[in-house]
Amino acid sequence: MWLQSTERRNGILKAKVVKTDGSIDWLDLKNTWQLNVPIEPKSKLSATTTFAQWKLGNADAYVNEFRGAAETSPTSHQIYTFDHNGLLVVIPAILLMKALFKPSATVFEYLFRAAGLDMLVAPQQDNGSTSVTLLHRKIRQHVPIAATSLRRLQWIYCFPSARAAFDSVYRYATQGKFGVRLPNANVEISVQGQLRQNVLIASRLSVTACSPLEDPFDWAGHQPEKFRLDACKSWEQLNPVLSDPSILPGAAGWALSDSEWSGIEHFFPSGRRRVCGNRARDFMDGILIKLGTGVGWAKVNSSLGTTCAVSSFYQNLRQSGRWDTVVAAVMDTRRKVP
Repeated sequence: MWLQSTERRNGILKAKVVKTDGSIDWLDLKNTWQLNVPIEPKSKLSATTTFAQWKLGNADAYVNEFRGAAETSPTSHQIYTFDHNGLLVVIPAILLMKALFKPSATVFEYLFRAAGLDMLVAPQQDNGSTSVTLLHRKIRQHVPIAATSLRRLQWIYCFPSARAAFDSVYRYATQGKFGVRLPNANVEISVQGQLRQNVLIASRLSVTACSPLEDPFDWAGHQPEKFRLDACKSWEQLNPVLSDPSILPGAAGWALSDSEWSGIEHFFPSGRRRVCGNRARDFMDGILIKLGTGVGWAKVNSSLGTTCAVSSFYQNLRQSGRWDTVVAAVMDTRRKVP
């Protein structure tokens, strides 16, 4: 099946679905997430990409990959492409919608409505940062909402271009199209599909992490530099209880002394969307206190007025390889103090 376009039928927006035999069916837009793209997922690719590098592609070239394609053209379903080390990756809008707006069973209820995001979540202020809380009276109670989905909704709600992406889906639908305005972010993705020489035609897409390339709304306060949008792997999990025996107290206890901070401050240069200066020092203090005492990440984050920024900062340091260098410099200084 192929989601061809949208059309008002009896005053209600519906999805026009073209079956492989060429026949037409009509589907509620909120249920479009249930349709799978009819291309076998035989090849897999993991990549880090920037949405700014994505382009609108030729929809017919994608549609022609599966049976009955000749009868589905022209289509009003947008196709996006990007280059990854010489490989052209081709992704239809419905896959991007399903990857960005999760959990689909809940979010698609509001995706095709004007101001739908405000019907789904509300802001929750917490000491200088903003997270989101679900409007439980509005959503179906039996649909579970994981912590990763809340982080995804927090990114969408608190950053201008991410919110514009959500709102654009309804705007495109009123124009008869399936499409998404791409947000301003770096993303880590996983793609499955069919490989045709140097072209990967996607049938499945996951967005596993997001680093916004813009400032959040002023009212959103402090936000993470990176949102982890999938469940942590076992080796990535941040243990909320155990301490790290290699972390030693210093002259100022578990937190950094002025001299210790001056010795590592150069590891945190200033720049757009970077944690630096006093905020980087506060985050480092929180990490060292957690690892030294075994206090939970939730308490550390809360003490600094965030929901996940400190633990995300620590995770970023680990993944970039900087953590070992930074903590070694601190511990070296502490061991030299009698």
